[in-house]
Amino acid sequence: MRKKIISKIYLLWAIFIIISVIGCVKQNIDENQILAKSSSGDETDEFINLIKFHEKDISGWKLASKIRMYDKNNIFDYIDGAAELYFAYDFFKVVTAEYQNGQTSILVDVYDMTNSENAFGIYSLNRYKGANYVRIGNEGILEDATLEFWKGQYYCKVYSFNQSEEYQKIVADIGSKIASRIHDFGKEPNIIKRLPQDGLIHKTEQFFTRKLGLDNVYFISDENVLELDGQTKGIIAEYQLNDKTFHIFMVEYPSPEKAISAFDTYSEYLTKKGEINEKKVYKVENRFTYIKLGGNIISGFWDVESEELMKIALDYIR
Repeated sequence: MRKKIISKIYLLWAIFIIISVIGCVKQNIDENQILAKSSSGDETDEFINLIKFHEKDISGWKLASKIRMYDKNNIFDYIDGAAELYFAYDFFKVVTAEYQNGQTSILVDVYDMTNSENAFGIYSLNRYKGANYVRIGNEGILEDATLEFWKGQYYCKVYSFNQSEEYQKIVADIGSKIASRIHDFGKEPNIIKRLPQDGLIHKTEQFFTRKLGLDNVYFISDENVLELDGQTKGIIAEYQLNDKTFHIFMVEYPSPEKAISAFDTYSEYLTKKGEINEKKVYKVENRFTYIKLGGNIISGFWDVESEELMKIALDYIR
């Protein structure tokens, strides 16, 4: 009787081990399937498909090589010199392709910048008065045979080294096709709406969240005197009065306390660099600078050349 009981115990134990092993194997298989699905998931395919064209789609142009994708870990392999600037706008990944027709190539890049604010921001660095703006995506700039535009969370570039008018049209056509595949429009940062409209040179608004972004459009100091940290949202735009131009800027901070800290830091810097008058306007290197604190926002102007212009600029800010 005792032997039968022991035999049953061993049998139950063996069944338990077999079930456990099967369960572990099944779990490993399921995990592998999930990993495989994740590494080649729908989102990646959808991203690649933004720039994947058949020859019939773009009249005779063929892929010269496989479409490549780079992320935060290997983006330096693709744009070594400029990668840091993309990181200043929360770069996530990029897909790139080369299309050929005979001896001529057209290159296509689509950058996923995480959200539409960052996509607009990296695009806005190339805005300037008198640019050839085109209605591709939310907005584009077409110069020679180079197109840049933004839509949704994507910043896109299409360009050819053949600068002829013929290739400019082809580049614009490919860009329009890419834009049509991006379904979300996104929106410009809300802080743009706070800018004064009088004297504003439209389409000179440029968005930044970190010091490196601001440095690329307007350099203040080697130090981060505005305490920009990625959570800040800043805008700078060019203004014109008569024949004189100057810049108005605004920076929104996550809290009033952080805005106060940045205001104190920048004020201290300006005090060391120049003189302050009764209107609390600083004169630095024969130009006037003004900063104002209001809640969690610092605003002000740079590059005002004369006292007369300074008084008008103060009315804009106040």
